[in-house]
Amino acid sequence: MRRFLLIAAICAVVLLYGLTAATGSTSSLADYFWWIVAFSAMLLLVLSAVLARYVILLLKDRRDGVFGSQIAKRLSGMFTLVAVLPGVFLFGVSAQFINGTINSWFGNDTHEALERSLNLSKSALNLAADNALGNAVPVQIDLIGAASLPGDMGRVLEHYAGSFTQLSLYNAASGKIEKSINPHKLDQPFPDKARWEKIQQAGSVRDLESIGGVLYAQGWLSAGTHNGRDYALFFRQPIPKDVAEDAVLIEKARAKYAELSYSKKGLQTFFLATLLIASLLSIFLALVMALYFARRFVEPVLSLAEGAKAVAQGDFSQTRPVLRNDEFGRLTKLFNHMTEQLSIAKEADERNRRREEAARHYLECVLEGLTTGVVVFDEQGRLKTFNKAAEQILGMPLTPLWGSSRHGWHGVSAQQSLLAEVFAAIGAAAGTDKPVQVEYAAPDDAKILLGKATVLPEDNGNGVVMVIDDITVLIRAQKEAAWGEVAKRLAHEIRNPLTPIQLSAERLAWKLDGKLDEQDAQILARSTETIVKQVAALKEMVEAFRNYARSPSLKLENQDLNALIGDVLALYEAGPCRFAAELAGEPLMVAADTTAMRQVLHNIFKNAAEAAEEADMPEVRVKSETGQDGRIVLTVCDNGKGFGREMLHNAFEPYVTDKPAGTGLGLPVVKKIIEEHGGRISLSNQDAGGACVRIILPKTVETYA
Repeated sequence: MRRFLLIAAICAVVLLYGLTAATGSTSSLADYFWWIVAFSAMLLLVLSAVLARYVILLLKDRRDGVFGSQIAKRLSGMFTLVAVLPGVFLFGVSAQFINGTINSWFGNDTHEALERSLNLSKSALNLAADNALGNAVPVQIDLIGAASLPGDMGRVLEHYAGSFTQLSLYNAASGKIEKSINPHKLDQPFPDKARWEKIQQAGSVRDLESIGGVLYAQGWLSAGTHNGRDYALFFRQPIPKDVAEDAVLIEKARAKYAELSYSKKGLQTFFLATLLIASLLSIFLALVMALYFARRFVEPVLSLAEGAKAVAQGDFSQTRPVLRNDEFGRLTKLFNHMTEQLSIAKEADERNRRREEAARHYLECVLEGLTTGVVVFDEQGRLKTFNKAAEQILGMPLTPLWGSSRHGWHGVSAQQSLLAEVFAAIGAAAGTDKPVQVEYAAPDDAKILLGKATVLPEDNGNGVVMVIDDITVLIRAQKEAAWGEVAKRLAHEIRNPLTPIQLSAERLAWKLDGKLDEQDAQILARSTETIVKQVAALKEMVEAFRNYARSPSLKLENQDLNALIGDVLALYEAGPCRFAAELAGEPLMVAADTTAMRQVLHNIFKNAAEAAEEADMPEVRVKSETGQDGRIVLTVCDNGKGFGREMLHNAFEPYVTDKPAGTGLGLPVVKKIIEEHGGRISLSNQDAGGACVRIILPKTVETYA
């Protein structure tokens, strides 16, 4: 662009000089005036296009909100005023000056002076012509005298040859020149009829003629009659040089003035057009240069703005070009130095971040490798870190809770409330260095957790690290072992006296039959029946103890779980509770003992039907399917009141029941059978009401010794 402006400026200067020179009529460029005007118009069109481009760029930057567009627009406006106003003012003053000057050229005084000068020159010329005529009169007299005498009249002319430039004797009868003295060989005029008649009437005729740049006074005089023929004298004598030159100059000035007067309007238009083109070239070139320098002025600002924007976005690699050696250039150098320092600081920060990331990754790998759950809270109770073991132990994903405070989990959902209570119980023991045993109702099972909380030091944010472990299996194994030993001893101690008691009661009833009155006999019968029934109940309880305590030998065979479920459900079709079965469309093959699995299904279906009796329309839903991990899932849900909190935690412990007539051994026996089949069982409540029992069994056949 700079090169274009330089070329445009040179072309404008050349064209302005050509216009100035071409306005002169005597200039060699006068004939090319309109060509110069055409080239000037072309340059104006190019400058207009460049000017329009700059204006469009300014408006586009303004519309797009480009940084620096406002100052560029303001500077462009200021430079435009500085360029246009002086040009317009100068054009107006010059136009008035041209009009006034041209009008002054054609004033009345000038016209009158030229007319008087012309009259004066005519008087001088007439006087010179009269003098030449007077000089020719003696020649006329001598010719008239010679005409009255016989002889040659031409000899008279030779006597006056030195006084005149040209003398000629004209014979009117023959129409020829008989005698001529013409040393300069000037052309010889002949009088026409009108002129000859005037010569005869007036005796003489005179006029002026310019020949070869010399003004001559010439004329005809009557020379008398000789031998019956009329003769005339032609004379030619030069006008004095100074008089002739003055007359010529005055005549030319008058002709030029007349010509200019005739083209006065055109001359004004001509000069004004030249002035307008010159002014437009100057103004447009100044405008383009003003807009160019305005953009050049804000280029460092725009460059620094782009760099600052990149720095704000985190890109410190920006190095802005130094466009000038002024304050903007020094400011750009300072900006580049700043970005260089920021880049160095960013690299150092990136190295530190990578080291911290590596340390964090190492810690995460260690945490992920632990089977113990680790959960970290900050000083406000917000969840910061956890491992997968914690999610597995708690039975729910913790990612949705990341960053939220555990104090705000209450009331969000039942599971989050339970989770908040567990962490609150563990966190209450922070600083005591003692583990806390907490009961936790996971979404699919009741668990017993062992947790310990440690307060982080101040340089780590005064947070709390909680370590949790699932000791449910251990506690339940200990309880099951203890209850098994108790069951064995109770079964041994209770079963031995039951048969003698039953036999003694029956023998007593047999011995006294018919020996007592009616009233005593009835009392004896009722008492004996009561003893027998209670002994039978005790035997049933002892049998349940034995079943719980012993490990029966299972005979595992490939069974279709759907077929077993269908066989057991058939026994409940006539009951008051409706069973809705949604079984998988394909056979669910499991390795199971038929008798034991039927016992499990009977126990679960019976408990579900009894729990649903309190509902207006008792219903039990049975669903079997293949889970995502390939194992078989059996879900039995009722629309009863659901499990109590205590029941959820201790349902699989012996003698824990929420039924008035229950023994509390059904679910422990079911759990034991399921676990012996390689599966697991869990209890939960539905949000809409009712309880659910979920059994998971392996689909593949396992080999048992």
